[in-house]
Amino acid sequence: MNDLFELTIEMDFCASHILHGHPGKCARLHGHNWTVEATVTGKTLDSIGIAIDFQDVKTALKPIIEYLDHYHLNDLPEFQNQNPSAENVSRFIYQALKQKLPSEIHLDSITLWETDRCRVTYRQG
Repeated sequence: MNDLFELTIEMDFCASHILHGHPGKCARLHGHNWTVEATVTGKTLDSIGIAIDFQDVKTALKPIIEYLDHYHLNDLPEFQNQNPSAENVSRFIYQALKQKLPSEIHLDSITLWETDRCRVTYRQG
């Protein structure tokens, strides 16, 4: 049997950004109430029947979210040479979170919502 368990947690942060070179309104300073969905997978369960505790994923993600929260993303070192687009921010979150998870847990994806109707999902290729 090839079991695979997928767990998703959600966290939020507020931040502003400017998308340099954008042909529309996004070239101006604006902000979002971003929602981050982190989806992890595991193939085995521990002695109490869980792949990873939801709280452990939240604990790993929390300092990354706090790093971004209430900042102008263009001012952060990670976005000095690239626009803090939803795509680039989702990749940044993915790479930072991946380093914090146990080796037996796979970070499947980060879905980043800019609004309740606009989102991007990043998976490492």
